[in-house]
Amino acid sequence: MLKIHWKPAVATLGLAIVAGCTPPPPPPPPPPPRVVKAEPTPYRPVPPAGAAYRMDLPPVTADGTRLSINHGLDEIETIWHFRSGWNVAALNCMNASDAVITTGYGEFLKKFRRELSSANTEMDRRFQQQASERRAAIALREVHSTQVYNYFTLPAVRGDFCNISRLIAQQFMTAPPADLTSFAAVNLQLYENAFANFFNEYERYEQLSADWDRRYGAMYGHSQPGWVAVHGGRSGTSATSSIVGPQTPVVTATVTDPESGEHVPIVPAPEGVVSTPVVQPVPNE
Repeated sequence: MLKIHWKPAVATLGLAIVAGCTPPPPPPPPPPPRVVKAEPTPYRPVPPAGAAYRMDLPPVTADGTRLSINHGLDEIETIWHFRSGWNVAALNCMNASDAVITTGYGEFLKKFRRELSSANTEMDRRFQQQASERRAAIALREVHSTQVYNYFTLPAVRGDFCNISRLIAQQFMTAPPADLTSFAAVNLQLYENAFANFFNEYERYEQLSADWDRRYGAMYGHSQPGWVAVHGGRSGTSATSSIVGPQTPVVTATVTDPESGEHVPIVPAPEGVVSTPVVQPVPNE
């Protein structure tokens, strides 16, 4: 007689039913929230080379030329402005390596004494034509000379200006040129390049600082010296930077030029020294 073993099957079916009723395991806990570190507010951009927070730059023409004091000069003016620039360098570039500037300038005056004297006489004649009397002509020339010398004494350009002056002096001492007109034109342009580079850097600072003012000025402006210098203090009154700007250098002494009688400023602005303060932004109260 055939026997059917049904009990194990029943047991297996029971286990399957029990297993089907077991709840699934709980899902793993969610990861902890990601900590997002707040980006610190940057300080307001500062001008290049320790320049003032506010200054007027020579305007630019449609072709990109700067309308500086050295723009649009004729041959006589080019000679005299270049001579003025080298004169400023001889008095203001005071590093040990700058001795060649003074030595070279002295040799330059000797070699081209006749041409420089003629240029000086012509400059006098031109100012006399603009004035009714000699005293007024002298005053006009002194004003013009002050503008030229102040241009060359911009403290923010001191480093590049002195570097170029050393190069000019070394080349002059190595191979003195025969023609003053072309020598003055080429090297005055070298001086202008140094100033143009600074002006371009300053315009970049103006763009970056204006962007900072739009983004952070309402909250953090009053903690930044540059913002206060440009926009004024809390009282709404206009403010000026406490740092002496390039257009108004601190003149501690002047030296009288024996050739022309002009007073050349001596400006104590050591190379590599930046006095523009950088302050961490804090919210306005």
